[in-house]
Amino acid sequence: MSTTPLRIAKVEALALAASFDDLYDSPDDVPEWLRYPASSHLVLPRRGQYATLVRVHAEDGRVGIGEAYGLPSPQVTATVVAEVLAPLLIGEDGMATTAVWERLYRGQAAGGHNRGFYLEALAGIDLALWDLRGKVAGLPVHRLLGGPVRDRVRCYASPVALHADPADSARQALGFVETGFTALKVKIGRGVRTDRAHLTAVREAVGDGITVLTDANCAYDLDEATRVGAVLRDLGISWYEEPLQVDDLANLAELRRRTGLTLVNGETHFTRFDLRDSLTHQAIDVFMPNVARSGGITEATRLAALASAFHVDIAPHGVGSGISLCAALQLCAATPNLRTYEYNRLPNPIREAILRNPPVFRDGALTVPQGPGLGFELDEAAVDRYTVARF
Repeated sequence: MSTTPLRIAKVEALALAASFDDLYDSPDDVPEWLRYPASSHLVLPRRGQYATLVRVHAEDGRVGIGEAYGLPSPQVTATVVAEVLAPLLIGEDGMATTAVWERLYRGQAAGGHNRGFYLEALAGIDLALWDLRGKVAGLPVHRLLGGPVRDRVRCYASPVALHADPADSARQALGFVETGFTALKVKIGRGVRTDRAHLTAVREAVGDGITVLTDANCAYDLDEATRVGAVLRDLGISWYEEPLQVDDLANLAELRRRTGLTLVNGETHFTRFDLRDSLTHQAIDVFMPNVARSGGITEATRLAALASAFHVDIAPHGVGSGISLCAALQLCAATPNLRTYEYNRLPNPIREAILRNPPVFRDGALTVPQGPGLGFELDEAAVDRYTVARF
């Protein structure tokens, strides 16, 4: 491979959106559980699926493609990419992923922009640069990361949403099992009685041979979370995700001691500095980075290495388009301390439709893309169909 720098000439950002209204005959037909799939959406309901597509153009004409997390507004993230980050990238070496990451992060950290939309925009740039690196090398990204450790990634279906009737929770869970999943995640967060009813219905429907996980989306305080934890133990469920506010590390550590359950956190943590604090507080058993949020591949590999030093596994968060799905699988393929991957199954055209070669799911696992870069081929017509703004 040439040692000549591959200079960045242009950066583009596209805001992608697929409204739930368009999936049904009328807006009134959109089911309540799809608008409010988790307790966190009771404040801000889901209106559709979103992502920010990032293209980094090199001077020689090659293009790397990445994704920045799009919720709740892909236009905001795309604006950060175009207005804040792009001017810092022109002329930089697109192969120098670590150097570029540090330049972008340090350039705004002093101003307090080290989480949220800024880090999500940075992640989109980083994924595009790794895609570019892989295309230049003619290799999938997991090979550049030292893999593969595996070529198929065990995953679980997510989510069994917040249905009103426990029978509907059981029905959705069974649907996942019938399509080949051996593990699934149930959204909780509505109090001990309601959580117990839905979890019991799911457990009875799927049986003891299926792994059931839970996600409270920060719904509880310590005492209520302790009571719900007792329900989980009674039903043979160990995975307890975001039971408290994600930065309530002292109480998360206390809850971990009280319940003995597997405490899971991290989809809203952005860097190794967040993870460091969770680890030193002994507040976490499994960490869930999202490569389209947590600084991209560059930072996610550092997160995984730091977690491994504390014998903590990672289980990447799986919300996004088909681009971030492929990027996450590249990370999973090269990460020894991988627990599992969240394969989100909410209706999502920008996950399913924009790729010509989506990853194959079979027997509870996803196959790692083997093409160069992140391993996908875009359906440009589908991208155009879901593009609502260009920057």
